[in-house]
Amino acid sequence: MASEMHAIRLEEFGGPDVLRPQRVPVPEPRPGQVVIEVAYCGVCRHDLLTRQGAFPRALRPLTLGHQVSGRVAATGSTAEGLAVGDRVMTMIYTGCGACPQCRSGAEALCSAQTAQFLGEDRDGGYAEYVLVETRTVIALPDQVGLAQAAIATCTLGTAQHALLGRGALQAGETVAITGASGGVGLHAISIAKAAEATVVGVVSSERGAARATELGADEVIIDADRRFAKELRRRLGRQADLVLDIVGAPTLRESLHAVRPGGRVVVLGNVEGKEVSIPPAYLILKEISLLGTKSCSTHEMRTLLAGLARGELAADVTEIVPLDQARTVHERMESGENVGRIVLEVRGG
Repeated sequence: MASEMHAIRLEEFGGPDVLRPQRVPVPEPRPGQVVIEVAYCGVCRHDLLTRQGAFPRALRPLTLGHQVSGRVAATGSTAEGLAVGDRVMTMIYTGCGACPQCRSGAEALCSAQTAQFLGEDRDGGYAEYVLVETRTVIALPDQVGLAQAAIATCTLGTAQHALLGRGALQAGETVAITGASGGVGLHAISIAKAAEATVVGVVSSERGAARATELGADEVIIDADRRFAKELRRRLGRQADLVLDIVGAPTLRESLHAVRPGGRVVVLGNVEGKEVSIPPAYLILKEISLLGTKSCSTHEMRTLLAGLARGELAADVTEIVPLDQARTVHERMESGENVGRIVLEVRGG
């Protein structure tokens, strides 16, 4: 393993131009850590928000990227069953490792409140190598490709935990999904259809509508103005049992209008990083359950990987581009050009 590596770094917050190639030292693992030679790293809108400065606490200088797959390149003195050369993927969060939540694999909910976000609180996968805690690494079944594995946690894992874990979606229910043409949204459609729910995708473009329909949405509403509640009720003759709000502040009040009395709204994302005011009467008079959701557990991820290996699920990579085009990918995403999930190819494989 070389002493230096190529990475795409940001030293200050700003536009895509702050992403610059650099040579930096290859990290060395301590006990309980591994270094992964990165094969692929997914690009998420969270990356854009971090780069823009929406999370001022973020490490700087920083290597972005929280969706990583690759091969173990080096291990500390305790590797917990992992060996050099193993094909692996990473979880997004690293907690204290000792609290009940961390011990159950839900490190995103670390009760010590020390959870670190890969590619935000610590260097991520826009690089040839990444250093992570061994307990947040999952070995891959042979049948699961490295490109698909890179996005599995942030798309399938996040969607399943939101819909089934937090939203308690049941067969026969109706779920509306905002931002349904994005990486998480498209996978949420697949998860909801597998759960035998009726799915209404809310998108902002014809291209997004076509992709949501292809993935199985029963109805698709093109709603650039983010006023979809009346149209949903007109088409279905009823409101949704559950709304999965991936867009966040721009759509949250409308999501509360779109859900039935006694229904649930699960907030998964906030693409603009802004605040929103919610009149308490919305929640009180309709007895709406407003729920947050955050990543998934290692147990949930292993279950999903088994489903991927059996061909029951799919991690849909829309496009693979070289690592040195990370800035261009950010520019495209900010302009709204892309549909689905883009993956950066680092070592490939």
